[in-house]
Amino acid sequence: MSTKIIWITGGSSGIGFATAKYFLNHNWIVIISSSNNDKLKKAKEILINENKSKNLYTLKCDITDKNEVKKTILFIENEVGQIDIALLNAAAYSPNKNQEFDIENYELLIDVNLKGTLYCIDALKDVMKNRENTIAIVSSPIGYRGWPTAGAYGMTKAAQLNLSESLFFDFKKIGISIKVINPGFIDTEATRLNSFKMPFLKSAEFAAEKIYKGLVFKSRFEIYFPFTIVFIVKILRILPYSIYFFLWKKLGKF
Repeated sequence: MSTKIIWITGGSSGIGFATAKYFLNHNWIVIISSSNNDKLKKAKEILINENKSKNLYTLKCDITDKNEVKKTILFIENEVGQIDIALLNAAAYSPNKNQEFDIENYELLIDVNLKGTLYCIDALKDVMKNRENTIAIVSSPIGYRGWPTAGAYGMTKAAQLNLSESLFFDFKKIGISIKVINPGFIDTEATRLNSFKMPFLKSAEFAAEKIYKGLVFKSRFEIYFPFTIVFIVKILRILPYSIYFFLWKKLGKF
């Protein structure tokens, strides 16, 4: 049986980096890509030193560039092997601490989180068709419902959730499995930008283990963790607007 292959976008830091390390430790061929060459080189150095593995490939890829995405995927398929799992993890995160509407922030997050995800899916569908492979989209529980100060980020994550649900049906017909991953608060460079105390904060290594087990051993559509915080947000999702807005008002958020 040949060694399986996973491609991880945004794999040079945070959840992507920890997940790459976890898959390497379980003898997968791992390709990590990032738009940041310096971070990519540093990640490669750390992973090779720690794992002594020849199963790691690093590729510069800006997912907002449609042609670059296609070239990256074709390179992997032709030079490394067939992608078994594509983990679409790359994302931009820019918390809006003052609740101000900043159109440039919205545009940035749309370009990376939405267009970038779509470009990856568009290129992957052509090579993965009828192979029973998996595309996993890293979204967020914040996409379940609108939160104060989270307009841009929450909007893109809500769109990713909706997209994942729709493609679950559509791509099943062409032999591609769609999964969505909804991490709660995970300690990464991005979440350290938050100005509030994050409840049930977990490490990137915790996230990596959950992602590995969810992708490799379980058939569920949604992978989410930690249970407590995501369960609470799921409850908030079904509340009537009057109650939902009242709770945020009591918290002094508007």
